[in-house]
Amino acid sequence: MRVSTGQIQRMVMQSLQQGGADYGKLMQQMATGNRLLKPSDDPLATVRLQGIDKELSALTQYEKNAVQVKSRLGQQETQIDSMKEILLRLRDMTVEAGNGSYELAERQALTHEMVSLKQALLDLANARNEEGHYVFSGSRTDLPAVAETAPGVFDYQGDDYQRMVAIASGVMVPANDSAERLLFNGGNLLQDIHDFIELLQTTPGNIGTAVGDMLDSLDQGIGNIARALTDIGGRINSLDQVVAAHGEMKVFGQGLHNELSALDYGEAAMNMQQILLALQSTQQTYVNVNKLSLFNAL
Repeated sequence: MRVSTGQIQRMVMQSLQQGGADYGKLMQQMATGNRLLKPSDDPLATVRLQGIDKELSALTQYEKNAVQVKSRLGQQETQIDSMKEILLRLRDMTVEAGNGSYELAERQALTHEMVSLKQALLDLANARNEEGHYVFSGSRTDLPAVAETAPGVFDYQGDDYQRMVAIASGVMVPANDSAERLLFNGGNLLQDIHDFIELLQTTPGNIGTAVGDMLDSLDQGIGNIARALTDIGGRINSLDQVVAAHGEMKVFGQGLHNELSALDYGEAAMNMQQILLALQSTQQTYVNVNKLSLFNAL
């Protein structure tokens, strides 16, 4: 089959256009560093990249959740530890108040510090976070955890709700603890402290039974708080491990993402040279064909 000069010209032009398109695409790839400019460049790799991006996004959110929960738990740990120190000091003072040689005036003198300690304990139970929400009220974060509902009467106003936060796929961690668990688990510690202070201020004579009851109440509260601190410490350690694991997984995922999407500049440079050589050859062919066409016309 004989090929006309016009057909050759069209074929050469198509080759030039394709070479120009290949050159433009390669220039764009080199400018962006991306091998894939559109899904059709590599459909299989595109699907895998979408999955990796989704996983990386989830890991970032889980990591953010874990860091936030750790921060909140760290603040709570500090506040609860302060509660423990107050209760330990109150215990020492309760033992001192049970001294059989103390008169009423000496007991009354002890209550000055005890009243301050009771108020400090109440303030810690009603602590707020940076958003202004009450920390130890469970889900009722708009209410103080403990309120003096009548003169000398202390009640818990929150609930036992624990907010669960996702820190990994299928893994949830409690982000809060309630004052009910700390101060009202098996009794009403603030009420007991208040009533004991009043007794010291007004009651002469033997108070051994009251001292024993107060020590039992304080020991129970100290035990509750110690268990809460151990639990929070365990959660914080777990969160550290989770954050570290997420970081490693993100590095691995990003590396895989780069393998699939990043341009190999060495290979790209070789392809660029080949395209330029092909364009030069095609252009020379186009010139030769035009010369032949002109010669035939003469």
